[in-house]
Amino acid sequence: MEIGSHYYAVLALCRMLGIKKEVAYKIAYSSEFVDDSLIDRIVFKHPPRGVKCHMFGKKRGLDNTATCLPIMTVWTYNQKKIINTFIPFHFIPGCKGSLFNKKMRTFPDSPILSSLTKCAIRSGNPYSIGIILHVLGDAYAHQGFSGLVSRGNRVKSLKIKRESVRGFFDSFISWYMVHIEWLFSRIFGRIFPLYSHSHVGTVPDIPSAEWSYKYNTGISFLPEFKFTGIIKNRERYIIAFNEMREILTAFIEKYPEFKEEVPEVDVKVFNEQLTKVISRRESIIDWEEFLVRNDLLSDTDTALHYEAHDWIRTAFKDYKRKRYSRPIVWNAQAADGFGHSDWYKYYLAAREYKENYDLQVIRYGVY
Repeated sequence: MEIGSHYYAVLALCRMLGIKKEVAYKIAYSSEFVDDSLIDRIVFKHPPRGVKCHMFGKKRGLDNTATCLPIMTVWTYNQKKIINTFIPFHFIPGCKGSLFNKKMRTFPDSPILSSLTKCAIRSGNPYSIGIILHVLGDAYAHQGFSGLVSRGNRVKSLKIKRESVRGFFDSFISWYMVHIEWLFSRIFGRIFPLYSHSHVGTVPDIPSAEWSYKYNTGISFLPEFKFTGIIKNRERYIIAFNEMREILTAFIEKYPEFKEEVPEVDVKVFNEQLTKVISRRESIIDWEEFLVRNDLLSDTDTALHYEAHDWIRTAFKDYKRKRYSRPIVWNAQAADGFGHSDWYKYYLAAREYKENYDLQVIRYGVY
């Protein structure tokens, strides 16, 4: 999924269920920030009070803070980072089959995901709920693929319904991968490892896309391909957000203090907005108009506009965009009240999620 679904659709769904604006914002921002949290280590100039830090020689800081990897760089294919960061948040193992590669393919009915969802609801933590909604959304969008560099991600005969994709970038990539398949496989297919859904482009993350392909069953060393049938992302996305609705309903039933009265919005109207055939840029504008038009937010609410560095900017007083876009930030200066900042609370929720994930991986014998 992309920002239109991970942030704006989640924000709209939270408000439709009556979740207070400030809580809905934390849930939705956490959901999208899983894709934007790329800083892997913070080394403080002066460690903030009340914050438990890791030791780096004589320095103190926070380690393993990222929840996503830079896409398509040399550092992306570090196996340790893929297993510890990329897979838990974006390609949660479905635990299907006896072979390791099959277990690692992601599916929304993953028993690991089910256990982690229950933990998130019990926590009463909006940041934890946002993270689990992201993982669930990706499990639906990325199902059948693995976060590993694996021959199980090899595909062929990709077909995409042209009218179901909008926007220059997505349309061009889709057209190129379908109509010049031989060129892609001979040139770029040899450059791009068999990693996640890289060999079907951005199609899984487009809510309106209709597509199909043949995938490697991974049973033997010789490739054996099976046809997926027609995949309608509209159906996948609607089912995913119905499940998110159930999670959020259970959350506010357990913690009613997070709820308030809001205008009623028809679910059908929400689903139509979710699956519109529009570009990514148009999607953001359209969702903002949807939120204001249905009185879920006002046009003056800061939550109406997502910016990937908002939480980072308020957490560090020496913030500069270029400096805090690096994987390691040295001599960082924490802002006053850093321990209560959204960025730090998100970090704690992500760390707890990783710890629970590791326990579930052992429980279900994945590796």
